[in-house]
Amino acid sequence: MVWFLVAAAVAVLLVALVVLRRRGRRDEEHGPAALDFAVNLALAVYLLVLAYAAVLGHDAIQAAETDAAAEAESLTELYWAVAPLPEAAPIRAQVCRYTTQAVALDWPLMPKGELSSVPGETLDDLRIAVQRLHPEGITGLRSRSDALGRAADISHARGMRADDAASSLDPVFLISMIASGALVIVLPWLAGVKPSAASITSDLVRVGVVVVGIVVIVLLAKPYSGPGAVRPDAFQAAQRQFDAIDRHVGTEP
Repeated sequence: MVWFLVAAAVAVLLVALVVLRRRGRRDEEHGPAALDFAVNLALAVYLLVLAYAAVLGHDAIQAAETDAAAEAESLTELYWAVAPLPEAAPIRAQVCRYTTQAVALDWPLMPKGELSSVPGETLDDLRIAVQRLHPEGITGLRSRSDALGRAADISHARGMRADDAASSLDPVFLISMIASGALVIVLPWLAGVKPSAASITSDLVRVGVVVVGIVVIVLLAKPYSGPGAVRPDAFQAAQRQFDAIDRHVGTEP
């Protein structure tokens, strides 16, 4: 659908340029007006693509942030589930280790769309350790069942985080912005008007608007790169929460 809309907009723009160019040759008096209309049309296409791409990029960052927060919450809930079980001290240590590894090892790689294999191995060991728990009593069995569910949630959330890290805006947006932005910049020069302070200022403003828009989209292209990248704040908060749980339960891993 996105490809169709962009292709349709570009096709309309090209047809309009050809028609207006021919009219301008037959009637030079209407040439500047036709050129202004073409510039405005190119600007409309540029702003349309810019707005759509900005919304998609922002939504992708928000979704990635939500997924990371959900993973951190599942880690905290898993820690709560096993905290009352004396035999689960190694599991709590693994939860802490996985959280630390995710921040220290995963986050530096996620701008490249990758995750470290080390936290994944720790998570696998963690799930196996939870499955091997054999607590006594109904309360212990419920805690084990809850812990198993939380461990599965963490594994699923890690997969979601990997998908978010590997995702990016479709290149068609950047290509469309560059093409329409180039027309916005170049078309007024075809009028052959002698340069003046006003025309030079107008040229600089157009170039600035186009360049800033393209830079913004490049920065929003990936959820885990750029100034708006998702940070590991939720995981760091979970690390602090682990200490609070230990104090509340009265035990440490």
